[in-house]
Amino acid sequence: MHQTLFTYFGQAMHYDFCPWANAYVYWLKRPIGWVAVAFLASLLLGVFVSSQAFLVSVAIFALGVVGCLWPWIAMVGIRGQLSWSHLRCEEGECIHTTLALVHRWPWQGWGMIVEADDAIASHVDAEGQPICLSRVPAISKSEFEWVCRPRIRGRYPMRDVRLSTAFPFGIWTSYRKLQVATPLFVWPKMIKLVDVPHQAGSTNAGIGTTSEQIGDEGDWMGVRPYRPGDSLRQVHWAQTSRRDSLVVFERQSRSRQLVSIWFDTYAAANAVHEQREWMIRILASLTNHFLSHSWQVRAHFEDSWTPLYANRSSKQLWLDKLACWQHNPSQSATDRIPSIREGVSYCVSTASRAVRLNRSISPNDNAKFFWLLVDDIGPDESSHAFCRSASAIVIDVENDPSNQLRSQWQQLCQRTSRVKVECGS
Repeated sequence: MHQTLFTYFGQAMHYDFCPWANAYVYWLKRPIGWVAVAFLASLLLGVFVSSQAFLVSVAIFALGVVGCLWPWIAMVGIRGQLSWSHLRCEEGECIHTTLALVHRWPWQGWGMIVEADDAIASHVDAEGQPICLSRVPAISKSEFEWVCRPRIRGRYPMRDVRLSTAFPFGIWTSYRKLQVATPLFVWPKMIKLVDVPHQAGSTNAGIGTTSEQIGDEGDWMGVRPYRPGDSLRQVHWAQTSRRDSLVVFERQSRSRQLVSIWFDTYAAANAVHEQREWMIRILASLTNHFLSHSWQVRAHFEDSWTPLYANRSSKQLWLDKLACWQHNPSQSATDRIPSIREGVSYCVSTASRAVRLNRSISPNDNAKFFWLLVDDIGPDESSHAFCRSASAIVIDVENDPSNQLRSQWQQLCQRTSRVKVECGS
């Protein structure tokens, strides 16, 4: 009974009975507000009670002036710049952060705090706690270093980086905006995958078999006159000496495997935060895996197809785009999967959406579809039956999703490899 009364009393004490008055009294949440109230009270006491109270008014006024001017003066004489040891990293990776300060005053600076996103303004051993500078030397150029570990993808800083101080009395805080040399891109975490579909164990995995097109990797197909840029290793010296002009070999080219990856933007925008982040991580892991095996990759992201290449600049632009992507709950839904070319196709979505979208896949489509899904469905037997199919990988984000993705991916590659061998036999 008493416990219930205490609960009701606590709720009543925290209830906002006059929300209209917040705009008039919120200034009291700051220490300077109570200094102003104390100053006004001492003035009233001096007028109506005793003139000696005016001495208290003078002391309170002096306290307020010094408490406001000192932090402002301290911030006027300081400049700073924030930088990182690397401009790009993955979620959960440690990165060195450097704060370079120029202090012009002939006295030391005290009690300064770096205000920014917690991911970059907190030490790896004390995440969530701001970086505090207990002392800044007088007339100096100083550098402060710490190791941070961003756990959320994005383009940092996401808000203004400021240096603040309320020294000496803490009744007023003054700020100085810090410069940022270059932004820090935190990429989605990419899971290391093993094997590739259809080509598991093949010597041509990722490169593909030879084709009849002219290239530089296959068997000899004929000879032709030399063209500027041809390698001297391709020169056919017997024909060259016979014709008295450079003649080179013509060889077959390799037909690289084509993979199309569709990211269900609508499902991601309407999923909960953790499921949405794992959809982005699955997409980043897939594209990085196929590009590392030199596959031709097309990614459907934000209503358009993007060709990806296995070079550094293309990967950086793609991962930067994924790092900066923000969901839009008003994203229009589509009941059909975008047109897929021949080759292997992957759809990154949620389980509930995949059940509906699976009906839009034409059985005559030349592409082989695979699903990588985040589990968001209830005990619906028909839905679970689809998700347990041989062409689907379902990830439960609450039970070690990294290991789930690695193990189920390897099983999927092994299943497709067995199907290929059986069909070939």
